[in-house]
Amino acid sequence: MQPSATTCDDGIFSIASYHPSARDSETRRILTAAWRVLERSRFRSLKVRQVLAASSTSASNFYRRFPSKAHLLLALLEDEVQLVDRQLRDRIDPDAPVADQLGAWLRYNIGILYDHSRAQRTRLFLDRDLIDVLPEPVAVLFGIGDKQLSEIVRCGMQRRELEPGDPEVEAVLVGHLMRGLLTSGRNGGLPPDEHELVTQVHRFVLRALGHR
Repeated sequence: MQPSATTCDDGIFSIASYHPSARDSETRRILTAAWRVLERSRFRSLKVRQVLAASSTSASNFYRRFPSKAHLLLALLEDEVQLVDRQLRDRIDPDAPVADQLGAWLRYNIGILYDHSRAQRTRLFLDRDLIDVLPEPVAVLFGIGDKQLSEIVRCGMQRRELEPGDPEVEAVLVGHLMRGLLTSGRNGGLPPDEHELVTQVHRFVLRALGHR
């Protein structure tokens, strides 16, 4: 179940071809209840018994759809990836210069770090219970963000706005940089000025990619 990339002419990569798990109305109701539980806890914890109460469903009904808490988190991660995809597509103009596209991508992702609620929501999906139990589907979903970036980089290379290279490898490296910033933010290591951080990271990424 791998998402397919678009061409440069098609603009930023979309997860439109990525098909999440089939969801009936009862599954959707459980997921809606899970989001409510998470919001009440400020995304600090998710307990199955609280989801059962919030969705008014039985344990047997729940576990038929989600064999474990990790499977529930995976379904929530699918929701989150689709939300991020829609928001990025609204913010990034595929016809703009690659420097502007990269700037929009960085502003969106760095903005998450400075928004406590969004940062907590994002860190939820770094849960070891999820990653250890379902490493492959989690890797596919995490990889979608890197794939979006790799398509921006690929377009920049095709337009000769960036030096030739491997767009997938370079996108992964930038993705690691962003995940490192997310970890730093958890430990209170972010600089106070969000705009200044965006500017510095944008400048660094453009240099690393050989922006002309």
